[in-house]
Amino acid sequence: MKDFKDKNGFITGAASGIGRSFALALAKRGMNLYITDINMESLEKVKLEIEKIGVKVFVCKCDVSRYKDFEKAAKDFYEKLGELDLLINNAGISMGFDLLNIDLKVWKRVMDVNLGSIIHSIKAFLPRMIKRGSGYIANVASGAGILGIAEPIPYIASKFGVVGLSETFFARLKNLGINVSVIVPMWIKTNIIVVDTDKIQYPPKLLEDFGKEKLDKAYSTLMDVIAEGAISPDDAVEFYIEGIQKNQLYIFDNPYYLEALEMKGKDPKQYEDHIVEGFTNRGKAFREHFHKHGIDIEKYM
Repeated sequence: MKDFKDKNGFITGAASGIGRSFALALAKRGMNLYITDINMESLEKVKLEIEKIGVKVFVCKCDVSRYKDFEKAAKDFYEKLGELDLLINNAGISMGFDLLNIDLKVWKRVMDVNLGSIIHSIKAFLPRMIKRGSGYIANVASGAGILGIAEPIPYIASKFGVVGLSETFFARLKNLGINVSVIVPMWIKTNIIVVDTDKIQYPPKLLEDFGKEKLDKAYSTLMDVIAEGAISPDDAVEFYIEGIQKNQLYIFDNPYYLEALEMKGKDPKQYEDHIVEGFTNRGKAFREHFHKHGIDIEKYM
């Protein structure tokens, strides 16, 4: 997709982070936008920013885990803007903690938002895109959809699903005039790494022994350390737009994940050792961080 001027885009999760940066960057390139989120207060602020740029922009509250919300938004989009040129599935959440203590409701919520949203968008928009014979779909996955070595596990499962769906859509839709990309962020300074401690499911015994306040402080400061190495969503989106312009299947902001894919194909044994080592090193850093807060976390996992 070379040119965005006077084209029409639909973006989920546009109230903050990557979604907001995508909206502003595309607006500056002349694209008319329909942006959605569940946080309408922040979404309205993004709308005001876009209006100053001078393109058409419409907003809608959309819980991407609910197909009826997507169906309603798609109908409104077509009425207001016409045909869809670029669909960006960006909305996502991260929940969960220890594997043995993840509530099934958490598994379902993460899968419904991160993976279900892709399915819902395809059902809502793809038939008309196929009939038209053109369009572009960009799904925001994660490095967690390439390497399964980090927590939280429901997030990893959902993002591997996004990568898989994107590949099969790429293969099936290419000859129908529709391009598909899967965006693979590394560490981006977004709300996904701003921890909502009320949603963390600590192991019951850990919670009993140390209390929620102490655990929340330890976990929040851990995410602060991670955020120090993250890049801004504005910078990341420039990589992503360049990839869309080149019609790339995989779009990375860091070559590490491309190298991991290459290793997986060329030397499976090396890859196996790599992911085990990666998990071990992450676990060690995780434990050391909690030790600084007086918590022997390994006794509870």
